Amino acid sequence: MKKNSSAERPARLRDRLREETAAAILSAAEESFASDGLQARMESIAGRAGVAVGTVYNHFQDREALLAELVRSRRAVLLRRLDAAVAEEGPFAELLRRFLQALFGHWTEHWRFMGILVQAQLLGKPPRPGGAPPSILQEVNARAGRVVARGLAEGALRPGERDLYAAVLVGMARGALLHDLEASRPAPLAERLEQVVELFLRGSGSAP
Repeated sequence: MKKNSSAERPARLRDRLREETAAAILSAAEESFASDGLQARMESIAGRAGVAVGTVYNHFQDREALLAELVRSRRAVLLRRLDAAVAEEGPFAELLRRFLQALFGHWTEHWRFMGILVQAQLLGKPPRPGGAPPSILQEVNARAGRVVARGLAEGALRPGERDLYAAVLVGMARGALLHDLEASRPAPLAERLEQVVELFLRGSGSAP
């Protein structure tokens, strides 16, 4: 048993090093794509990551594969944040704000990269076809549906179609993002969040 444990340690260290190197490359790629566009050179990405360009190719076949993994990983982070936000208990108003805070928080943290994706019309779909997974927009709408369901159950929203309300909520949030991208600056998170909450509830909230 001891011999096996000793043999496993170097393998675990190699795996951890590989994971950390891949993460560093992805972070560098996000910076490069944000500053240089989606045609950023692999040499530039390697330089930002502090590794040889051959190391980048050891992890990712080409720039398209690197971009696809970057979009996939950032998408996974966003969905985890949204899942955590909608899983917590509490009244509808709190749930609505937590959902939007997670959504806007992710956009704010990845602001410049999100702008590049929107400009390239990649927002909402993977850059490489295959497998036809749900789009990021569908995934976000599904989680917004949980928020809307709480509001309908509490009577905080007028009776209506849950999926339509969810699409409207996400559409308002996405519209705010596109507005800020056009203005080339992200609005303060708290300010934009409250604006979308007010607009959504004014249009679909229960009559006083």
